[in-house]
Amino acid sequence: MLFGGLQKTTLVDYPGKVAATVFTLGCNFRCPYCHNPELVLPEMMEEQPIITEEEILNFLKERQEYLKGLCITGGEPTIQVGLSNFIQKVNKLGISVKLDTNGSFPFILKELIQKKLIDWVSLDIKAPPDKYDIFTKGKVDVKNVDLSIKILKESKINYEFRTTLAPEILSEEDIIAIVDWIKPASRYYLQRFQNNKTLDKKFENLNSWPEQKTESLIKKIKPFFSECNLR
Repeated sequence: MLFGGLQKTTLVDYPGKVAATVFTLGCNFRCPYCHNPELVLPEMMEEQPIITEEEILNFLKERQEYLKGLCITGGEPTIQVGLSNFIQKVNKLGISVKLDTNGSFPFILKELIQKKLIDWVSLDIKAPPDKYDIFTKGKVDVKNVDLSIKILKESKINYEFRTTLAPEILSEEDIIAIVDWIKPASRYYLQRFQNNKTLDKKFENLNSWPEQKTESLIKKIKPFFSECNLR
């Protein structure tokens, strides 16, 4: 596996654990508000310093006494051929793994869960099904995302769904449509849009949803989830 970034310590990415976060290279989605374009766009990836799997594992070995978790994010980790083998090596260090994914490879997700290689999954729900082409450019079948949703809901693994409140893309009606798609479920989080660095430069000039509007929406959708909050 090849990585484009490492956050050595995080207290927020893996619930209840002191963790590190690694960022894999490459993604099959093109989210216009993505704030890691250097991990997604081929022309930017060529200029990104590469961190090898060996370097990541050596880092984890040196800190395995106090690091209890590893978050694997991207890019999109499930497009990496060596993902399962890498996670097995991390598990052997006594470190549990949280996977961030867009849900486009449900059978890989199912395999990781069945083999008990991962302990937590964060699945990004980009939009209602009829708007997914904005993010995938028609190259990903939204039925795969739907299957990933079902796999998580039927499993015993810790999981959360999350949606970035993208300005000029998602409306309140869209969020309600997402809720109708995924409910009932364990956890669902709405995430604030960040405009400091985006794949589509247009989004650097857009503002986040108003807090009052967002809080009102959360009150409407809370009853369908065990946890539902704004991040």
